[in-house]
Amino acid sequence: MATITVHMPETVYAELEALAVERSSDPVSVLTDLVMTARHRPTYGQLWRELVDLVQREGGLNVGKTTEEIVEQLRKTREEIFEAEYAHLYR
Repeated sequence: MATITVHMPETVYAELEALAVERSSDPVSVLTDLVMTARHRPTYGQLWRELVDLVQREGGLNVGKTTEEIVEQLRKTREEIFEAEYAHLYR
């Protein structure tokens, strides 16, 4: 494998060495892990699209409903959660 020299501020290299010590590793392995993590991390646009899709699948943001309709929906949701998660504790 070919090698190169990288110039970086001493403070950055000190942080890199500290990370390597914490991970019981070496600076090159830490840099490799950071690069691979950054390459496979979803972009903010992808995360935003997933959030928008989730909100739409779950019924939206209740925009356009009256206050009474929103309160009724929240009460219904609270009741469903109570029945699913806690009702058995009171029976």
